[in-house]
Amino acid sequence: MRQLDFMGVRYYAYAVSLLLLVISLLSLGLKGLNLGLDFTGGTLLEVRYTPKQSTADIRKVLERSGVSAFQVQDTAQGTILVRLKVDEPRDKVLRALKTLGDYQLLRMESIGGVISGELRQKALWAILTAIGGILLYLAYRFEPVWALGAVLALAHDVFLVVGAYSLTGREVNLDVVAALLVVAGYSISDTVVVFDRIRENMRIRKGTDLKTVINISINQTLSRTVMTSLTTFVVSLTMFLLGGPVLSNIMFSFVVGIVVGTLSSIFVASALVLDIKERLVRPKLA
Repeated sequence: MRQLDFMGVRYYAYAVSLLLLVISLLSLGLKGLNLGLDFTGGTLLEVRYTPKQSTADIRKVLERSGVSAFQVQDTAQGTILVRLKVDEPRDKVLRALKTLGDYQLLRMESIGGVISGELRQKALWAILTAIGGILLYLAYRFEPVWALGAVLALAHDVFLVVGAYSLTGREVNLDVVAALLVVAGYSISDTVVVFDRIRENMRIRKGTDLKTVINISINQTLSRTVMTSLTTFVVSLTMFLLGGPVLSNIMFSFVVGIVVGTLSSIFVASALVLDIKERLVRPKLA
């Protein structure tokens, strides 16, 4: 079977990745992120309808009334939670809810800026801690250079997913942060599979140049990578399309993350290891 020369086109892959990173950076700089109630503060309303109303009908009523920044969620007790950003008027929302029928207002709470600031800080620390832990694990299991290539590819994947949220204006909340961490784990697991095969082939094919070994290793793991990514992508896409507004917003990170994570494990992580070793780590003379 003919071997594909993945490393031969790595500079084209770099150019595409750089373009996507620049677009993401510009979007984050110009538009920013549509931060959810967890990070901005706001109001939490809990209501009980008699008879019970669907969350879809409540969303439609709120949208028709001009409310844009909100979340609607069912509870196990049969009540409805409505989360509003800090700049959304409560009275307007309460009047809109009244058009669906009689309801009982069970709870009205405010989430202040101090709490939302703490949540932002904890979310950032969660991401940095996860990336740091992955860096240490890879440096122990492989080599520091390999760990650097993998973590750079991982940061590339997470940044592109965050940029996609900025471009589309989708809401970023704590659920999305958790999804980003799952995407990071998925991305790095695929990279570790490729790295393991590279290390194994380096022992078997002593004397073969690193570029050839990387190409052979990627070709050997390609079917596994494609099948795993494809099946996961199909499930994620189905849930994104049919899962409703809340689940769809979370699954968006999986849909984007699986695509960029699969491509980066082939074209970015391994390519970075090759270029770092060739340009920065000088081979020992025989």
